[in-house]
Amino acid sequence: MIDQDYINSVFKRLSIMEVELDSNPLEFGPSTLNEKVSVARGYLTSTERTFMEVSHNLHKYKRDLLVAESAFRISVTRLMAEDPHVRQGRSQGEREALASMRLTDDQDKMDELKLAVNDLEDLIKVIKAKRTDLKDLQGRIRDQLKLCQEQIGLGQRWGGKSVPQREDLLPQEDADLNSVFADALKGSIAGDEVSSDDINGFMDSDVENQIDTEELDLSDILDGI
Repeated sequence: MIDQDYINSVFKRLSIMEVELDSNPLEFGPSTLNEKVSVARGYLTSTERTFMEVSHNLHKYKRDLLVAESAFRISVTRLMAEDPHVRQGRSQGEREALASMRLTDDQDKMDELKLAVNDLEDLIKVIKAKRTDLKDLQGRIRDQLKLCQEQIGLGQRWGGKSVPQREDLLPQEDADLNSVFADALKGSIAGDEVSSDDINGFMDSDVENQIDTEELDLSDILDGI
């Protein structure tokens, strides 16, 4: 049965699907934009999967509700025709009320199904709104890529500025990254102690060499959107 926990889980899935755009993407390099394209596409795929899941449940509960309503009407008609207590009603409405009182379990089942259908229809609206937002996000990223092409055409180059670290990045992960870059530098700085300045210098020089020697093509990134 569709309960509040299921509804909360869908809302939680949708609420974390956020991608923050950079005010000047050119300064971070093409890899950052490429990552945002991939993340946005992944979020949209997950949203479509959630939409199919909720739509399937909605179809199932609507069908169950129709079956329950049909069975309820048949039961009411049978009671009005066969049950002596129900037939004592002085009018059609009174007999229907007496028959309905004999079918409280069926009414409770229909009420549960109606509530589930209502909840699923509301979820569908929220998912459609999220899908529209993610498609708009993809369009904004595409616009940024086109603007970057224009800037490169005017003589600017991709920058090598580091992307701001996430707030949830653990200090241990920083240490592991420094260890990786330190190992890469051991071959070129033999016998010397590797410092954080050496690591930063290695990263900066690698970015500069990549900018000077490679012809960056944005069409590959655009194809991913």
